Amino acid sequence: MSYFFAFCLALCWGTAFLATKNIVSALPPYWSTFFRVLAGLLFLLTLYTIKHKSLKIELKQLWRPFVIGFLLILFPFAALSWGQRFVAPTIGSIFNGSVPIWSFIAGAIILKKVDRFTWRRAFGMLFGISGLLVITWPNLRAHFHGINSVEIYGYIALLLMALSYGIGNVITKKIMVDDNSTTLEANTFYQYLISAFILFIFAFIMEPFPAISKFSSKVIISIICAGVISSAVAFLLMVELIKRWGATRMASVTYFTPIIAMVLDIFALRRYPATYEIMGLFIIFIGLFLIQKPIKDK
Repeated sequence: MSYFFAFCLALCWGTAFLATKNIVSALPPYWSTFFRVLAGLLFLLTLYTIKHKSLKIELKQLWRPFVIGFLLILFPFAALSWGQRFVAPTIGSIFNGSVPIWSFIAGAIILKKVDRFTWRRAFGMLFGISGLLVITWPNLRAHFHGINSVEIYGYIALLLMALSYGIGNVITKKIMVDDNSTTLEANTFYQYLISAFILFIFAFIMEPFPAISKFSSKVIISIICAGVISSAVAFLLMVELIKRWGATRMASVTYFTPIIAMVLDIFALRRYPATYEIMGLFIIFIGLFLIQKPIKDK
């Protein structure tokens, strides 16, 4: 059953990048993020109401959904929406595929007894970072030669997204999965509620509200896909896998996310991956293998 959950999670995450690209092509990035989170919030509210789940939470426990919501929803969703305007969905998925690298670093620091540091994992981290450099180097080199490359802005935003996810995965295990003071349903609901509230205020201040005409059927379907399937449903699957596998192994699902995103890119946008993108992804996969190969206890 764990592998089935992992497969479903990969499909959920793999569709997020094309859906996000569709949304930000029509709406401003922060309003795009707000509507994605709002869709996830409404789905969870409906689901938990039907299942008669209690959403009560003590005020002193609100910091938990706030921290996790910021690291796994508010900040990375906003960074993805902002950065995806400048790069193809495949690139966003490849940066997302580097999440286990940052999860390993955060886990080695925060969860020392679970995700231990080893030299093999350190080499895996270096391989992963090298893979990202291979993917970004053509545009970095152009930038260094004075050629303005907007893709650089996308790379920075996507890197921040991956860092936030990596830290958030580990924090989720430490203050949510391993703690029973608040129910999973309440924790998840308030993550979305708090994130939606902050994003609404931020978007209202920073950007004009998009015209109703911008909400085409394609955009609405993409919002539902990104907000419900790739976010709310994916989050529930992710938490279940963290319970079963731990944060670092759960992040191995991102092996398959770029492949799914590449296939969608080819069929939906007729955009084929460049050779250096495939090479970089292969190097990242080597790094992930080194990081996530089980450690034998001595």
